[in-house]
Amino acid sequence: MDEAAVPWARDVLRRSGVEPGPAELVKDRPWSTVWRFSTPTGPVWLKACPERTRHEVRLLSALARWGVPHVLVPLAVEEDRGWVLLPDGGPTVRDVPLEPVAAQRRWAGALSAYGEVQRATAAHADVLVALGVPDLRLPELPTAFERLAPRWAPDVRPLLPRVREEAAELADLGLPATLQHDDLHDGNVFAAGHRPFDWGDACVGHPFTSLLVALDAGPEGPAPDPREPAAAAYLAGWPGLPTDGLDRVLQLAVRLAVVSRADSWDRALAGWTEAPEPYRTAPADWLRRLG
Repeated sequence: MDEAAVPWARDVLRRSGVEPGPAELVKDRPWSTVWRFSTPTGPVWLKACPERTRHEVRLLSALARWGVPHVLVPLAVEEDRGWVLLPDGGPTVRDVPLEPVAAQRRWAGALSAYGEVQRATAAHADVLVALGVPDLRLPELPTAFERLAPRWAPDVRPLLPRVREEAAELADLGLPATLQHDDLHDGNVFAAGHRPFDWGDACVGHPFTSLLVALDAGPEGPAPDPREPAAAAYLAGWPGLPTDGLDRVLQLAVRLAVVSRADSWDRALAGWTEAPEPYRTAPADWLRRLG
């Protein structure tokens, strides 16, 4: 826990004319620590990231510089230390339940907004990688698989040729690599403004791999239905998609997405001497969904 971040945040707030209340520790994990400050104008959040996840702070700073829509603009960042001070985004989508039809419309709007975030970052893919955001673009996925499988799930190593073939097939679609949240669920999107947050799992990759989590899709099952409202709202923002074979495109994307999910968990578990039981086999569990 990087407690030196707390006095830094207090100083930032006081210099801006805001007197913060006590720092409340909200989350302390190997990949980040989060505190909440009460202020006269509402909560403010401090996140401290260790070296291996510090790219999240650099990412948030870059998104703000580039004017990317639908993201929280930090109040302050200390990139060298991995600290970021953020305004409150309000309740999450999960925290504001709606009846099913309205909830479906809301999630469709959230995915449409998320697609705007992705398209706004496509031109910056190389810069994001240079900032340390993990590179899981399609040409790199087989390499990531080769690195992860022997350590976590040696039984899936024979699937490497298929990973290579499917990555090449998906690449033929021609969509640019973008920022890929990799854990886009209703607890990581603010209800107001459809703003995704908590980018610690993010990578640079094929945009549609986000749909594995966002549509709660199963790589071993049928592809997400492109006619379903949330999928349709998301896909509508991507020009030039094939009219035929879109089911196959989505199937490839959600299948290959398990490699980036395994990679994300591999990074997260590196911070634990002994991970809790529910997480201990997460990379292997994801990789085995390829089979």
